Amino acid sequence: MARAIVVVGSRHGGTMEMGEWVAQGLRDGGVEAELFDADGAPDPEGYALAVVGGAVYAARWVENVREWTRGHSEALKAMPCWIFSSGPVTGPPFPSDEESVQFDRLLQWTDAREHRCFPGRIDRPNLRAREKAMVIAMRVQDCDYRPKDDITAWARSIALSL
Repeated sequence: MARAIVVVGSRHGGTMEMGEWVAQGLRDGGVEAELFDADGAPDPEGYALAVVGGAVYAARWVENVREWTRGHSEALKAMPCWIFSSGPVTGPPFPSDEESVQFDRLLQWTDAREHRCFPGRIDRPNLRAREKAMVIAMRVQDCDYRPKDDITAWARSIALSL
């Protein structure tokens, strides 16, 4: 059975929950998947594939997952790798992947086979003061647009593509 590492950078827990859905989808597809927060993630050496995801703020992944990805770039390039982002919260219709996150550098660091950007969530009580100000300025309400079924189906399709 193939082993996968799923590494996620999540500021408020929503993207980590999406990582749990990715890991479950991989398992449903017959892949042994281990989920890690980017802050404590091991080297990806020894895994057959990687899925790396990050919460997006101001069109960039959170710092801890950017640092982990950049630091393990050579290992990630040597294996099948997929990346996902969690970000758009302005409501449907959602912007395209290219409009949501600056992912060119992420692709350079990973040679990822695919990047998917999934809508995110807003939970105001958990936001930092600067984030709350941005949400207020953008007139975004508390929401949860994360498509669990789409995320697990995407992960299953990764497992089945091996």
